[in-house]
Amino acid sequence: MSVNYSMDCAPENIPEAIDFLREALKKRKLASKEIAKTLLTSEEVLAKLIMNASDSSERIKISVAGVLGNVDISFKAKGKPFEAADIEKDILFEQDDEEANAALRKLVNKILGDNLEIKNSDDVNSVLIKVKKSHYAGLVYTIVALLLGIATGLILHNAFPAEVSGAISNNIFAPVYTIFMNSLKFIVAPLVFFSIASSIADFGDIKAFGKIAVKVMVMYVITSIIAICVGYVTYSLFPIGDRSLEAAVSAEAAADTLSKGEEVSISIKDTLVGIVPTDIITPFQKSDMLQIIFIAVILGLSASALSRKYPLARQLLAVMNAIFSKITSAIVVFIPPVVFCSMAKMMAAMDLKDFTHVFVWVPVIYFGDLLMIVIYLLLMTFAGLNPFNFLGKYYPAMISAFTFASSNAALPSSIKQCDEMGVSPRIYSFTLPLGATINMDGSCISLIISSLFFAKIFDIKVTGSVILSLFIAIILLSLGSPGVPGGNLVCIALLVPQIGIPAESISLIMGLYPLVGMMQTCANVTGDAVVTAVVAKRANLMDMKKFKS
Repeated sequence: MSVNYSMDCAPENIPEAIDFLREALKKRKLASKEIAKTLLTSEEVLAKLIMNASDSSERIKISVAGVLGNVDISFKAKGKPFEAADIEKDILFEQDDEEANAALRKLVNKILGDNLEIKNSDDVNSVLIKVKKSHYAGLVYTIVALLLGIATGLILHNAFPAEVSGAISNNIFAPVYTIFMNSLKFIVAPLVFFSIASSIADFGDIKAFGKIAVKVMVMYVITSIIAICVGYVTYSLFPIGDRSLEAAVSAEAAADTLSKGEEVSISIKDTLVGIVPTDIITPFQKSDMLQIIFIAVILGLSASALSRKYPLARQLLAVMNAIFSKITSAIVVFIPPVVFCSMAKMMAAMDLKDFTHVFVWVPVIYFGDLLMIVIYLLLMTFAGLNPFNFLGKYYPAMISAFTFASSNAALPSSIKQCDEMGVSPRIYSFTLPLGATINMDGSCISLIISSLFFAKIFDIKVTGSVILSLFIAIILLSLGSPGVPGGNLVCIALLVPQIGIPAESISLIMGLYPLVGMMQTCANVTGDAVVTAVVAKRANLMDMKKFKS
């Protein structure tokens, strides 16, 4: 629903237009500070439209509209083109005092930000002020896309011949999904690299950063240990597995996954040695996140050490971080249609028999992941943070993680939501990329439950030594999970032979693994954000007013 207003291009009409906007925004129940900031911007926009008008007889059309909690103001009038920078200059150049200009510059940046869009087409200036961006709008669009994708996939699978549904999936859904995932793969390496390097360079006190880094690593290890315990407790509550399933194991079905794990090592020595790259190019070509993080840390520390003599080094990292963050924001906008294509593609290809074959494995792991998320919220409570505020701010990233089943794919959304929570970029720019690489709590839960599930099928006695060996191996795998498609499935294939179970047993769960991967990624990403928020709170690098708003 929108309300409209129009005025002649004359300065004396501005107060009346501002009154109209004030009343319209009050009806939208916006905070008084938000209204004041918007009216200040609107006044400057109107003044610029009048100044650039091609004819004083022209009229300025104003509209206040919004859908699902969003609130936008649009202005249209014929005239010469101008830019947002021109409005900023008009404000700043009115002052003679440089200190006043600096203060005004900060104020203008805060007011304008990325919320002002100006275009000129056919000598018509169109100005859009994004007054309020509702998270609920994105949630609604994503959930609708998710449900429509599932329904479309089921219809294709059940109502059309396999050739037709396959052709539609391969020629429509798959290309859209592939393009989006390729764009994320393209952006995630430089985004991680520059966000971490810039974050470290911004720390004037390297010792302070070192303390924070140690706290983050310790918390990630602690949450992984908790996750393994949660997985074990969950399986104890629901001891799934039946000897009759042993006959259904197919070595042929598991062959491709097993081949991916042939060169994967779970040696802690190899994991540590592999962090240091032999050159600077290969880590980006292979998207080896541990090596990229290592290079970023070295670069950030060097830029910080040289910041007094060469401040441009730190500024350059900040600029590059801003550039790739902006690109990421543009990519994330397309999440709803990609969610639709992703779910339609998966459901069209999945045989419904897979849902009933060992299906009990899926809800048990979901229960463990949900239990882990509850524990995360309890940890936030102990840290003095309201878990409901956290969920209210962070749920879009949780949905992205659930949909894409990839911590790296969900990273842009996670960064955005942590910023919305009030966490300092100096914290989340380091902790989130690191967590997406080494903090795999949801995966830990899947690994322990799957191992015990197979142990019951193959009649392996689960003794204390078996549990201990699984515990140690899962910790190592969570730190150095192989960067291949279905990486956690490869981890299961590497893990179960240690307790006498054939690696081919993964053939039982391969058809259902995509469903489990979605929930375990959601738990992984949520754990990263919880650790980030707790560390930021304790380091006084969190805007609590923003978190509570």
